[in-house]
Amino acid sequence: MLRLALVRLGRKLGFDSMLYGGRFAIDSARNIEQRIESNYDPRWRETYDHENYIALDPVVEHAMHSLVPLVWSDAMGGSPRQQEFWEEASSYGLKSGVSFPVQTREGDFGMLSLALDKKGRDAQRQITTNLMWGPLIATMAHEAMRRIIKGPQPQLPPRLTRREAEVLRWLAAGKSTHEISTLLRISEHGVVYHVRNLLDKFATRTRGQTVIKAISLGML
Repeated sequence: MLRLALVRLGRKLGFDSMLYGGRFAIDSARNIEQRIESNYDPRWRETYDHENYIALDPVVEHAMHSLVPLVWSDAMGGSPRQQEFWEEASSYGLKSGVSFPVQTREGDFGMLSLALDKKGRDAQRQITTNLMWGPLIATMAHEAMRRIIKGPQPQLPPRLTRREAEVLRWLAAGKSTHEISTLLRISEHGVVYHVRNLLDKFATRTRGQTVIKAISLGML
């Protein structure tokens, strides 16, 4: 079900294929479960595993150290071996794309990649257009997989101050720190302060994750 939903959503955004991968700590650092949902060409998945490409995949390397989305064209290069990796991936319909890392405070890690079977300006324009939606989709996919593996974890909505609730609503509307400071007539430093409090109360790492969690708890 999750795979089908992600494939449909990816195609609705104009992408040809997608891959979600998650790594979850079940009850200790030694008990790890990994899941992959994808509609990549199965032959590429077999080649990727057989050649141990995960050891040189620059997208995976980036995701292990950053939560910033990575447009593949920014990583195409590197060693001759990595260039061969990109050329082979391209032959299986993965000519351009973007990946969105996800990480939780519990140590769970995931990444959603959306790919196109084309290069050029149109491909880059399509990727850029969807950069704002990717982190939200990746977070929802990761949370859905976490529930499948670990089961639902009931949580009461956190208590928010009036100002925190106002900031949360504007975050959900997609407003920036500067825009929120203008709307609420407070300093940008004040907005950042309230956002940090929200991250702490929701036990999240990013603004997008906070909004998703607030929606799941019926607070938005």
